[in-house]
Amino acid sequence: MDSSFDDNRLLSYTDTEISDCIASLPNLPGYSTVTPLSSKYLSKGYRQDEFEDAAKSMEFASQLGIHVPRIRRTIEDDEGGIYCVMDRIPGTTLDEKWPELGWIASIRIAFQLRRIVRRLRSAQSTLAGSPVSGNCRSYFLEDFFELPPKASAENINAFLNFWASFINIRHEIKKTPAEHAICPNPIFLSTQPLVFTHHDLAPRNIILDPQGQLWLIDWDCAGFYPKFFEYAGMHNFIRAGWSKFTYWRWKLLAWIVGGFYDKERRWLGVIRTKFTRFSPARRFNMKANGYAAVAGRYEKD
Repeated sequence: MDSSFDDNRLLSYTDTEISDCIASLPNLPGYSTVTPLSSKYLSKGYRQDEFEDAAKSMEFASQLGIHVPRIRRTIEDDEGGIYCVMDRIPGTTLDEKWPELGWIASIRIAFQLRRIVRRLRSAQSTLAGSPVSGNCRSYFLEDFFELPPKASAENINAFLNFWASFINIRHEIKKTPAEHAICPNPIFLSTQPLVFTHHDLAPRNIILDPQGQLWLIDWDCAGFYPKFFEYAGMHNFIRAGWSKFTYWRWKLLAWIVGGFYDKERRWLGVIRTKFTRFSPARRFNMKANGYAAVAGRYEKD
């Protein structure tokens, strides 16, 4: 296949021709699974289960009236992976555009994004995770044992409370079964339904098109989670080249869009630091069948 991708032949190319083209082209800088095919289309690689969840999330968001890339074609490789060919959205990502915007333009974008998030949150569930598999792909829930597919809100509260109260491994070893059975000072007690969440509303995943409309890309982490996860996720990026003023404008946007959940955001940061350093520490609570024992994977005795 010629190295120049012909947009008009997208549906007539064979799977092998498209796969060869993807292999011959450079990836988008900083994205090992994304390959621009032309000014109109790009390809993104997925595992099978990841693709099903991301595709369903984009379909669901589109039904809610949110601008998302349209999937045009899928190709399965010899190892069971999926290449997804989708629209390449014209415009500029907010990580590039945001530093040059003034206050009025910033506020307009903030309220447009607020309407988008409200539409997402209108979809609720009693079960967490991605819309097809139910897998919890949240970077706030990824200790060694993780959570099972379609975990409950109570499971999420227990996970977060365990790590919020975690002191050290020795302390966990010394606990009695009765102490493992209950969290003495729980911080997360929400009984609200879980809401549909993009979960990675970093500026790099928000495109401002030439007509001033926002498009959301990269739905890989989307699913049903506590409402404050969206707000916290909006701070999960590296602010390369941003001034303090630019970042303060973004913090104001996050508050307008997601609501003010700064206490929860700080706790999630503490929790993530703890389980990154002591990832398997929940094993002692699990062995005691404690309050945070529900997990997605277990150690063999």
